[in-house]
Amino acid sequence: MSEVGIEELEEWLRHTLSSKITQAERERDKLLAEIVKAVDALPEYCSQLSRKAEQDMESKHENRAQYKAAKALNRLTTLIADMCKSLNIPKEKDSASLRTLQRELSKTASEGARVRGEYLRQIRPFYIIDMMTFGGNIDKFRRLGEELHNFLMGRGAILKSLEDLDEKMKSLDKLRTARDSISVQRKSVEEKAIDTKRIDGLLRQQVEQIRQNQKMKEYARIDERLRDLRGELLRTGFSRLGRPLRKLASLSERGDYPLPIEVRDTTKEYLRRPFATFINELEGYPKLKAVMSALSNAVSSGKLALKQREAKKVIDRSEQVISRNSLLAIQKQAKDLKQKYDQCLIDQETSSLVQATKALRQNGRSNRALMRELEAELHRTMEIEMKANEQIAVLTKEIEDFSSKTTGVGVKIQP
Repeated sequence: MSEVGIEELEEWLRHTLSSKITQAERERDKLLAEIVKAVDALPEYCSQLSRKAEQDMESKHENRAQYKAAKALNRLTTLIADMCKSLNIPKEKDSASLRTLQRELSKTASEGARVRGEYLRQIRPFYIIDMMTFGGNIDKFRRLGEELHNFLMGRGAILKSLEDLDEKMKSLDKLRTARDSISVQRKSVEEKAIDTKRIDGLLRQQVEQIRQNQKMKEYARIDERLRDLRGELLRTGFSRLGRPLRKLASLSERGDYPLPIEVRDTTKEYLRRPFATFINELEGYPKLKAVMSALSNAVSSGKLALKQREAKKVIDRSEQVISRNSLLAIQKQAKDLKQKYDQCLIDQETSSLVQATKALRQNGRSNRALMRELEAELHRTMEIEMKANEQIAVLTKEIEDFSSKTTGVGVKIQP
């Protein structure tokens, strides 16, 4: 087993296979030289025959048979010369270019032999020796094409192997470059994620420090109790009344059910800001009672088209609010707490701390949103990096197997 660094692999292979490579390159160059010579020779021979044919056409114009043969020979040499012009000897010596040359040689040889056969009947019995030489030159294309094919399938396979290896190495290099790029991106995202977590901790710490202030503790206690009362109001006073109230407001807006303007406006306010509207009411919440009374009457008259069970619940809830003053205790507590809440905010220190807390929490929300984005980006880049590493591992194994098979020596690529 030979351990070879990926950067030294190609040089190591060329050194290990140097004798085979040298022999293959020598044979390839020799064969190419013969092909070049043959491709140059045939048009030159065509030119010679063409001149000979033109002279015979002038000197033996009276001999109709020989004139026709000379004319056919002239046409044949022109066609074959044109065919040779389409043959391109590649500057590159890679297997793909040589395979293309081999196909062109074989095609030209076949087409040349076919055209020669067609014109041969017109040329005979004249120019027999010339036609034999001419046929030999065309046949040489076929033979050289076969030799090139045999070379590519035989000794030339070692050169093709090196070309294939070069393509694999280029693919591996592209994969490694892409992987390294995504690794840099992943590390950058990781650093940003760590930084956002650090900022999140600092923001939470700053909020907690503010919360320890005695004035803020009192503010927070009042604020939390007001939130509880809001929930209690919605639960005991407005539960299951949202949809009926919206229907009542809609019917009134369309003119399908008459309501006093102040009742309709109060209904809208309660739908928009129930707790604030409730606190700002006079003691005993007369406006809410007027809304509930209108709602109860609309349900009883069937204008809201509620099912019987739902209609009964709406009427019962309205009765509790109107006659039993079920929300009076909530209103009293809420008004007292709202007064204390406003007094807290009048205090300059408390107001500043509240604003600072709101700003910190807003920054915290923005920072946590960024954290989620970075976590998603980190997950994406890690997946891409892992996939790239898998592809690199697969291609590296292919190169190891390829190198081992080519050299007959076990090859292990060093990481």
